Amino acid sequence: MNTSDVTREELHQEVWGAPMIKVAEKYGVSSSYLARVCTQLNVPRPERGYWAKLAAGHKVAVVPLPEAKPEHSLSWWRSGIADPTKNVIPPKPFPTRKRTARRKKSVAKDETHPLIRGARELFLKGRETENGYLKPHKWNLVDIITSREGLDTALRMANAIFLEFENRSWEVKLEAFNKQFQRPEVDDRPTGGNTRYGVRHWSPARSTLVYLGTVAIGITLIEDSEEVEVAYVNGKYVPTSRLKKSQSVSRWPTKRDLPSGRFRLRAYSPYLRTHWLREWSIREGRDLTKFAQEVARDLRKATSDIAKEFAVAAEQIRKDKLAWAEQREKWRIEEDNRLRQEAIKKSTESLEGIISDWGRAKTIHQFFDELETAISLSSAEEKALLHDRLRSARAVMRIPDVLEVLKAWKTPEEIYDEKNKPS
Repeated sequence: MNTSDVTREELHQEVWGAPMIKVAEKYGVSSSYLARVCTQLNVPRPERGYWAKLAAGHKVAVVPLPEAKPEHSLSWWRSGIADPTKNVIPPKPFPTRKRTARRKKSVAKDETHPLIRGARELFLKGRETENGYLKPHKWNLVDIITSREGLDTALRMANAIFLEFENRSWEVKLEAFNKQFQRPEVDDRPTGGNTRYGVRHWSPARSTLVYLGTVAIGITLIEDSEEVEVAYVNGKYVPTSRLKKSQSVSRWPTKRDLPSGRFRLRAYSPYLRTHWLREWSIREGRDLTKFAQEVARDLRKATSDIAKEFAVAAEQIRKDKLAWAEQREKWRIEEDNRLRQEAIKKSTESLEGIISDWGRAKTIHQFFDELETAISLSSAEEKALLHDRLRSARAVMRIPDVLEVLKAWKTPEEIYDEKNKPS
């Protein structure tokens, strides 16, 4: 069974060169599985009846391989070892001089983006973190970190930003299942701070991405927190400013980081080993359309920095993979030498045992031969008794058959080969 990696170009050539079932047999998978791989790699495949028409002599056009989009895989990783830098289209700087081509039909401002539709109910169905942030049960959801009170505002902000991107023909969608992107950890404190225990935000399984041509940029909307004095009441931390006179207050009020209602938009490079990140504070009452336009301009300029970081990271990953391969080869050689030395040692020890057994066997044989000679010189009345005793002695004494032992002995090569047999 073939376990080598297959590129989009190779797979396209194969599925148009032979029926799917034949190609699937070559790779040890079902034809339906191979069809899913083609979809993942955006490789068109022949329609039903294609091969029958071809056999009948009809001219049937081959659908050319379309250009891969950022969400598509570029290779089928048969080896099981995926190179994340090779599974994404290398990002190229987005044109900054030419005006972005807009959609023929602009998206209305009051329209709801697909990632926002139904999100409110899913967020509210979840639970809350210790410091009051929503933690939905669903993982494949728009990347928003907010409280219950700030949810509607967060969704309205995200919707306005996404619609502006869509109006620029920049797709906003969740990360594809086959990608290996990264998402920076979220800190609700605008300026960060010391490590906190017990505060762990919800993290989506798939990042929210905006695609500027070949460049993917991650988007997270975060409700900032502020440090306030709180009291522990009925199992929850409540700001002392909100307590009613009738509520019992803990004797020692403490300070906690709680949602403030102020928001911050984070954009980041999702490519492995890249570090580009930019944040914008969203003032209360800010015109969201103008804010989204400002963000869009900044993101377009950032594509150049992200592309450069990706190139550097890809080269470093290539070097690391090469170094890792060299290190593994070094370990393999060391292990091979160890096994060979061990095989020589075991074979030698076994041979020394045979030599020792041979010396012992010679001594025993010599002993009985000398007894045989001595008995022949004995008197007639003693010979019968001595011969009986000699026979009994021979029967009791186990004389090793060194030739059989030699047959069972293994050479160093035989021991080494046994160690290296595939399991």
